[in-house]
Amino acid sequence: MTVYHRIPAHEPPVPASPPTETPECESSTCAGISTPESVELHTAWPGWIPLLVIAVLVVSCAGFAVGRIAGW
Repeated sequence: MTVYHRIPAHEPPVPASPPTETPECESSTCAGISTPESVELHTAWPGWIPLLVIAVLVVSCAGFAVGRIAGW
């Protein structure tokens, strides 16, 4: 058994009036579900530790690159 669906030739025109304003309670999909960040997270790492990790990574990559070039 085959079912045939007719596809409309054209869609009805969109009204020219501006849309109504979204109510404040529906203005955001995440409204009211955010939780404040705990104070412990602000002091979890001292500021110099991430900088030290980045510096070690940069020095390692630079050393590897220089070693590859020097070995060529």
